[in-house]
Amino acid sequence: MANTLADPLSAAKVIGQLLARAKESGVELAISSDFEDLQRTRHQLRGDQISPMFDPEISLLDEDRAFWLSGRLASGQPIALQAFRLDIVHPNLAEWALGWMAGLYLKRKELVMPRRSDPPFNSRALTMSGKLVYHGELWIDRNHRNREVFDFFPRAGMLLAYLKWLPNGLWSLVSESMATRGHMVRMGYGHLERGFLSWEWEPNGAEPVEWVGLADRDQLEHLIAEMAATEELYQPSSAP
Repeated sequence: MANTLADPLSAAKVIGQLLARAKESGVELAISSDFEDLQRTRHQLRGDQISPMFDPEISLLDEDRAFWLSGRLASGQPIALQAFRLDIVHPNLAEWALGWMAGLYLKRKELVMPRRSDPPFNSRALTMSGKLVYHGELWIDRNHRNREVFDFFPRAGMLLAYLKWLPNGLWSLVSESMATRGHMVRMGYGHLERGFLSWEWEPNGAEPVEWVGLADRDQLEHLIAEMAATEELYQPSSAP
């Protein structure tokens, strides 16, 4: 059935594992739908503006449609951020994404110009439609950008988004360095494509040629099953 989890008990166990790993690393995860707070937090941490996809001034981002996740030290200092929003995509992601993005930048009076308006030939995104979740605003402080934090933080957000909405998939736009160094595979994205979007005038912070990461329902269910089957690899260490 399209609107059910294949194995809800394993999904609950996996989320518990990720929370336990965060706690062992001295990081507390917190979820919020206050995007004005995310806007302030991003500016404080990174000195720049939130992306249009998560700008509360141009989109309705209530708890039914979007959330963001933070990782904070015991002092309260944020060391990691990411955000998720649900959209209904038609007829498919390849044809929908460019108009969606350009429209959001236009709402904020920022001009972007694509190099190509047609969907990429044979893109896997042509097969993805309906309830899809965009994953963005991923940031981990450089002083905490170790394997431990990277392995639990993005996955925790992705799986929480999957459990919250049971979408047909998640997608994310990333740089070439992010796509080609194995980070997206470690996060749980099962498919990567170069050149999903290409720009004459690219959005602020983007590259002229962007990669897309795709994780459909089957891949997310596989991620849950794989993590549950290898539980000992994700449990906190018993060493003092």
